[in-house]
Amino acid sequence: MSGKFAKFSPFHVDPELIEGTFSLRPEDFDRADENEKAAMEQKRKSVSYWRDAWRRFRSNTVSMVALGVFIACLLFAFVGPALIPYDYADQYRSSQKLGPFEYSAGEATARSIAGSVDGFYATALQPGSLTSLPKGDYVIYHGGKTYAFTLDRAMENAILMLQTKAENPLFIVSESKIQKDGSWSDSKAISYTDTPADGAVEIRLSRNVFPHAFGTDSFGRDLMARTMYGTRVSIIIGIMAALIVLVIGATYGAISGLSGGAVDFVMMRIVELIYSIPEVLVVLLLQVVLKDPLRAWFDSSDSALVQSLSALGAGIISIFITFALLYWVTMARIVRGQVLQLKQQEYVTAATALGAGNGRIIRRHLLPNCVGSVVITTCLQIPSAIFLESFLSFLGLGVSAPMASLGSLCSDALETITLYPYRLLLPSIVLTIVILSLNLIGDGLRDSLDPRLKK
Repeated sequence: MSGKFAKFSPFHVDPELIEGTFSLRPEDFDRADENEKAAMEQKRKSVSYWRDAWRRFRSNTVSMVALGVFIACLLFAFVGPALIPYDYADQYRSSQKLGPFEYSAGEATARSIAGSVDGFYATALQPGSLTSLPKGDYVIYHGGKTYAFTLDRAMENAILMLQTKAENPLFIVSESKIQKDGSWSDSKAISYTDTPADGAVEIRLSRNVFPHAFGTDSFGRDLMARTMYGTRVSIIIGIMAALIVLVIGATYGAISGLSGGAVDFVMMRIVELIYSIPEVLVVLLLQVVLKDPLRAWFDSSDSALVQSLSALGAGIISIFITFALLYWVTMARIVRGQVLQLKQQEYVTAATALGAGNGRIIRRHLLPNCVGSVVITTCLQIPSAIFLESFLSFLGLGVSAPMASLGSLCSDALETITLYPYRLLLPSIVLTIVILSLNLIGDGLRDSLDPRLKK
């Protein structure tokens, strides 16, 4: 080599080798065909913001386990009541104060004959104070056949049985005639036809006795059913409260951040003033003020929505109003901080130059770019709302009886904690699992949607 290149080169390269390596031929300038173009393409699926966030979330083992646990809680709360024969308000007079998986005398008797008949109807298993089957016309549909019959007198403390292979398939046995091994000594056959009378009441037969997995309370109500409905109420209230916080806080924060100046100063001083108000005091005041007007509204309205709110009670309505008045301030501050950064971006300046109004800029440009922080704050608000509702229901300021929430179940169990500790332990465990899983999911979303916040 010669010249400046040879002076600074650390090794010697044969000029002929370089010349042969970089020699070009005329055919090298020909256009590439379709196969050559396809061979050079790197095919890769486009990754959106949410797809990339889901990839990061899946890599978080703790958050994925928490998501699975929360889905199980949702199934327990929303699907579970359809799988058991008990309702949260039904009172079984013969099944009071039962422990987990414990049977009353009537249930044990019905359980002993369950395997020897095709179906049965036991008066001891029916809810209410009057469990007898009154006289009248009845019909049973079983196995494609119709059994229509008439009772001349009320049936009480007895079991109506159907044994299709017996000579008299439909008969009644008194509970006192049934032995512990499931045999019976005396029965009364019932004559039936295949044509039911007008106005005949249908009787649904049972094949087995469903256990009280969580036991029963002092009123004979199934605690598992009440825990399922209580979990449903707590989750719905938490989600509704979080949505209220989302709408009010995001709107308020976006307006404050985009406006700036004196408007932003006044709006933030209002936020600081709201921060200083104790929320429990507001709930108490709202309950005192709204109790009578809400009760009058519930009694005068026939709307299904109003009746569902009436079942929750004035306490829950006051909790919703409290969230609408007080709990949106954290969301407003977070959205305001994001908007103050985003409004300096070029696309906001371009939208303003093209004549876009503030409303359009907030909807189309600012809030969509704050979605990560908004989703994180909303998800973390749900367990906070559930805890507040449970705390107020524990104090007797939440849902109205007979409706249950996890907090009211704990409050009801407090009086008999020394005798029946499981009544307090079981709903407390469910409440702890729900809140813990939601917090862990929120932490996982924070790390996935905004990796800058990851520690």
